[in-house]
This record gives sequence, structure tokens and C-alpha cells, in this order.
Amino acid sequence: MPPGNSPAATRRYRPMMSWSLDVRTVILLLFFGNLVTVGILSAYTRDQGAARPYRLFLISKLIQAAAWALLGLRGEISDLLSAPIGNTLLFIGFSLEAVAFVSPYKQDQRLETLFAVLAGVGSFAFWVFGNTPSQRVAIASLTTIALFGTAGVAILRNHGTSQVRRVIASSYALLCLVLVFRTGSALSGPAETGLMSGNPAQTAAFMTMFLFMLLGSTGFLLLMKERTDQLLSEAHRELQAREALLTNVFNTSSVAIFVVDSDGRITLANQRMAEMFDRPLDTLIGSLYVDYIDPLERAIAQQRMLALLDNSNAFLKLERQYVRLDGTSFWGLLTGARMYDPGAMAYRLVGVVADISDLKQAESRIREMAQRDPLTGLANRLLFSDRLQQAISVAQRDHSPLALLYLDLDNFKPVNDDYGHAVGDLLLREVAQRLTACVRHSDTVGRIGGDEYVLLLRTMNGDGSAQAIAEKVRQAIQQPFDIENHRISISCSIGVALYPDHGGDELTLQRSADVAMYRAKRDGRNKVRLAEAATPTLPAG
Repeated sequence: MPPGNSPAATRRYRPMMSWSLDVRTVILLLFFGNLVTVGILSAYTRDQGAARPYRLFLISKLIQAAAWALLGLRGEISDLLSAPIGNTLLFIGFSLEAVAFVSPYKQDQRLETLFAVLAGVGSFAFWVFGNTPSQRVAIASLTTIALFGTAGVAILRNHGTSQVRRVIASSYALLCLVLVFRTGSALSGPAETGLMSGNPAQTAAFMTMFLFMLLGSTGFLLLMKERTDQLLSEAHRELQAREALLTNVFNTSSVAIFVVDSDGRITLANQRMAEMFDRPLDTLIGSLYVDYIDPLERAIAQQRMLALLDNSNAFLKLERQYVRLDGTSFWGLLTGARMYDPGAMAYRLVGVVADISDLKQAESRIREMAQRDPLTGLANRLLFSDRLQQAISVAQRDHSPLALLYLDLDNFKPVNDDYGHAVGDLLLREVAQRLTACVRHSDTVGRIGGDEYVLLLRTMNGDGSAQAIAEKVRQAIQQPFDIENHRISISCSIGVALYPDHGGDELTLQRSADVAMYRAKRDGRNKVRLAEAATPTLPAG
């Protein structure tokens, strides 16, 4: 055996076998891997807000699977399909995948436009300048670097630096570095580098691409889970904030707020209710709501509460009286509504009570002002007329008499002229007090003019009793008045009319008393005169 052909020499001069990769096999794996990803993610449950990223991601995987199929058929189909069209589809798939990765939280129109431009520019460059295999590899690598590099930066810039996003961005960076190495190898290598070349650059690029496909799907799911967790966390924080706000409003409200169950027991109440009802808060919980209502209203309150629970009334608003612990009462404006408690699977009543005692007092004062003479506090013409009508109705029903007295002060004008209107007003008040002192609480005294008064005497026993009271009034008025260091003496003229002798209705009775009062004045003043059975026409003037 020649020396050059010895086994040792053969071993010494055997050429080194470079490690290579069957690129077509990896492309086939990429094709099936994208299809499997589509199948898995299609069945994955996602919320409505994540529908768009999921849709984009699935579409991108379908397009990439189609692209890898065309690329894997290099040599079996036309160069147009396997190169320009295949790579264009791959760029579109990569751009949609990048959009899916960067848009789980919000849609960025400008960023999506940028991805579309990068994919378009890369496709254009591939079609126009991809004349050799090395140029095609370089353009494909640079376009992919631009797409995924932009996506990595956008993920970190737009959504913070969580662990998942850092890992995704790092995988993008690793892929870009490998593609940079692939680009340099394609442009500077001694031989043309094509798609199916099995050199180390191609080996590293396709292995990284395959690894990125596996990690990308997992990373997308983790990113979507992170988004869901973040939304849940934000919703939880917002719920806690709202709960704290509602609790603060509930506890600091100026009105009583409470919840009643189907048995009518209070299950929830705020501090204001405890203060309003003058009871410890813990004693309110579990007690019957109707126990705090005025006893006269409890029965109807129970009926209304049951009607509201039965949805007979969807809403309730009314004024009622409530009872405090010490037995005192107050007016409250109740607003009630029915609500469903899913935890207890039963209906509850939510009630709000506002203390309107001051409002009721103000209304009472307004009514008093509308019905009372502002100077003397006696009934005015409107209130006295109402009282007289009611008294006549009772007298008609019970066949009982009543008396109406018309009183006019004698020589009151000189008092105003000599002492002034302020003294005159004080005198009118004193007269009112004396008139009130001469009658019973069941009777009514009113002032219907400047110095004109009327008295309604109920259940009179004949004209003698009425005239006796009228005489008592006359004598009380003629007693001197000490006002503002002045001693003033006046008198009055009184006309007395009896029901039904001198009138069966309000107007006739008033006219009879008024005519009798004028007759007392004509007879010399400071007199009491009883109306005549046949009432004359009211004199002029």
C-alpha cells in the first residue's frame, strides 16, 4: 500500500465534514408548527377585549404556514411562488404577529401603519433587488429584523417591563442578532448563500426561527394572561376604591340608609340612622323596621313593605313619623326600593330616611302665616271663614246653636292720630289678648279688618248666654290699657247673631251680626245688640 494510502494517512488527510442542516425539514416543521398553533389557540378561551389580538395572531400563523409551504417547495414550483410571493407572505405574517404582540392593551394605529410600511418596503425590495440568492437572504433577514426589532422595542416602551415582556423582547433581540449574523454571512461569504444553504448562519437562523415559533406561541399566551391578570387587578383595585367610596358615603351620609330583609328585619344600617333614631347601631341590626314607626302607622307601613317586596310597588316615597328611644317622634321622608340580593337569592328593601322635622315646622309656620293675622296672631278672614263653615256644618248635624259676634272698636282712629301707629298696633294686640281671655279654647277669635274683630262661640245655650259673653267682652275692652306709658281708654260695639235664628248659612249669619254691630254704634257705641230675626239690608258706608 503506498504510503500516501495507508490508513493513518487516510485518517490524516480525510477532509473535515462541516455540520449542516436539512433546511427543508425545518421549513416543514415550521409549516406544521404554525398550523398546530392555530388549532391550539382557536380553542383557547379569551375575553371580548382580547378578540382582536387573538384574531391577528391566528391570521398571522395561517399566513406564515402558507409562506413556509411555498418556501419549502423551492425547486418543485416556480421561482415566483417560492421566492417573491413566499417571502411577501412571510413578511405580512410577521407584521401581523408583531401587531398582535404589541396590541393586547390598546390599539396603536401609527404603530400598525409602521409595521405595514416595513412589510411593504421589504416586499418591494425583495421583488426589485432580490436578484441573487444572497441578496434575497439579506433582504429577507433585514426586513424580519426591522419588523421584530420594532415589535420588541414597542412591547417594552408601551407596556412596561414585566418579566414576561422582558423575555419576549429578549427573544426578539436574540432572533434579530442571529438574523444580523445571517445577513453578514450572506453578503460577505465567498459563495452564494441561498434559502436551502446549510451553512452555520442558515443553521443558526432556522433553528432560532423554529425555537422562536415555539416560544412565541407560549409567550403570546403568557402575554394575554398577563393582560387578563392586569385587567383583573385594575378591576379589583377599582372595585376596592368604589367600595371604599361607597362605605365612606354610607357612613358619612346625612341621611339614614338601611337594608331590610324579607322578614322586615334590618340587616344593614349606617351611623346616621343610629343617631337619627337615638339608638345604638348594634341594636338596630336584626330589629324590626316597623318598630321604629309611629304606632298609628305601623299596620299600613307593614302592608306597604310587603307590597314593595311583592313588586306591587317598585318604588316608595312618603312622609311618616318615627319614634326615638326616649319616646319622642320626628318626621322623616322615606324613599324605598326593592333590590335582588344574589348572595341570599332573595329580595331586599333599601330605605333612605331624611329628617324633615325642620321642614315640617317651616311648613306649619307658613300655614300659620297664611291663616293668621300677622299683627295679633288671631285667625284671619280666610281661617275664620273656614272655622265658621265647619261650625255651621256641625250645628246642622247636631241641631245645636252657635253664636257669631262682630266687634268694632269705638274711636280707635284718634289713638293712631294722638299716639302714633306703633302705639295703635300695640293696642290692637292687647285687645286681641283680652278677647281671647273672654272665650273658651273651643271658640275662635279673629281679626278681619283694621279694628274689626269676630268671635265664633260654639254650643251656645240660647241668646242669653251669647249676650252674656258679649257683655263680658264689652266690659273687658272698656277697661283702660297701659301702653308705652300711656293710659288709653276705648270701647267697642258688638253685634250678636245666632244660628239658626239669624241665618242658616255663613253669609246670612255674617250679615246679621254685622248689621247688629252697626245698630250698636248708632245707639251710642259701647253697646251689645242682638240681631233681629228679619235681617235688614247692610247700610251703606
